[in-house]
Amino acid sequence: MKLPRIASIVATAATAAMAPAVLIASPAFAVGATTTAPGLPASPTAPDTSPGTDGPTAPKPDEDPQAAKDRAAIQAILADPASGRGVREAAEKALKGTAADLRHFLEVEWAREQLEDDRVRVAQIGEAGGKAVRAAADKALDANTREAITEFLQNGQHTARFEDDKVELVKMLKGAGPGITKAVNKLLDGGTREEVRAFVATGQHTVRAEDDRGVLLGALKDAGPSLKAAIIALLEKNPTPAELRTFVTSTQHELRDADNTALIRAMLADAGPELKKAANAALKGTPADRAEFLATGQHTARDKDKAAGGGSGGGGKDGGGKGGSDTGNGAGADGSGAGSGSGGANGTTSSSNNATPAGGTGPLASTGANAQLAVAAGAGAAALGAGAGLLVAASRRRAAEAAR
Repeated sequence: MKLPRIASIVATAATAAMAPAVLIASPAFAVGATTTAPGLPASPTAPDTSPGTDGPTAPKPDEDPQAAKDRAAIQAILADPASGRGVREAAEKALKGTAADLRHFLEVEWAREQLEDDRVRVAQIGEAGGKAVRAAADKALDANTREAITEFLQNGQHTARFEDDKVELVKMLKGAGPGITKAVNKLLDGGTREEVRAFVATGQHTVRAEDDRGVLLGALKDAGPSLKAAIIALLEKNPTPAELRTFVTSTQHELRDADNTALIRAMLADAGPELKKAANAALKGTPADRAEFLATGQHTARDKDKAAGGGSGGGGKDGGGKGGSDTGNGAGADGSGAGSGSGGANGTTSSSNNATPAGGTGPLASTGANAQLAVAAGAGAAALGAGAGLLVAASRRRAAEAAR
């Protein structure tokens, strides 16, 4: 017999031998794939009670009517999603036992385990709740009676949470925009427990988003270049309430301070002694120090330089306006900050600073830094022309000497 023929027969025999093993292993794999993960409660679905099953919840052919009723009652408890971990574990254990175990669970263990599960729920609610909820939960746990625990779960937690929610409403009023202020006052005047809960849980975010959007639109008027660009980019992408809140509470202040810092640095090139001293102090200080310097400190320092005969410094007292404040809706620094030297609004500095305008990335003006670039370019061209002439003259001399 040829080798290919032998190999074909062997392969066929191996396949026939493996088929029963695969068929036998497949159901076991399927069962293992749906097993509940360790540490998690079993699925709150009714146990399998189909005839012929071998599980602990299957009906017993020779079971007396009372035991059958007890088994069905325990199965219903297991199917209830409200059943806690302790109840479920005790119920599953009882279903594996005798008729006496079934009856003992229903008469003794069920109530005991349910009370323990309810105590765990009370503790969890108290941990996640506010001041009033925690106090009510502690009171119920200290009483440690079925009545106290049940009362808290059915009524007490909701009454206490209403008190906590009203406290949250009052806190929202601090620094609130018009939308939040109106909604909160309406709820405090007569909102129901459910209305207050819904607003605290979700409604406040939608209303505050509209207030935050208004804050950012208002900030565009006096925003510096960095802040203005960031506000426009944010509003164009249809931001979420969370993104708006983050920008209003933190990002805008960081960007405004960056714009203010750029304005102050631009002043240093042509600043007099007093202005330079005050500007450096502001740069080393806090964002509030820099905003204050741009608003008032720079003018005071310029007056001192002028009185000392050193000129106005940094563009003079009338060289610019106020810097951006850092108070949320405060002025920015793009057109109101003082320039340096001959610079004016929008943060443009004098030519000695060799800086581009602060407000954009368009073509350079025909004066200032661009003039310096033009002078430098002309000088470079002249130097290149002179060098080329010298090279030509030298070449002609060498050619004449060679001809001799």
